[in-house]
Amino acid sequence: MEKYTPDIENLEEKISGKNIEKLLVVLDEFKKEQRNISDFEIYIQDNNEDIKITFVPNFAPGEKILGGKTSLGRSITYTISKKTRKIISSNYHR
Repeated sequence: MEKYTPDIENLEEKISGKNIEKLLVVLDEFKKEQRNISDFEIYIQDNNEDIKITFVPNFAPGEKILGGKTSLGRSITYTISKKTRKIISSNYHR
């Protein structure tokens, strides 16, 4: 039996299992206040003591910058404790 090798040329992005685990910690909280995760870009910053996960909404066609908010949602950063793997803060952007 051969090992499965994906067609890398046609892949959009590579996401590690480690980053998926980090994202799952905040996903339920994110869904309580936001509409559609596909309307966001997600950034993960792994620091010494915590992990910051930032959701930045995309722009609808013709839309301009309105601080940390677009018609598709609000920009927010969650901070997760590395020790407890729980959210220790969340901050909306302006």
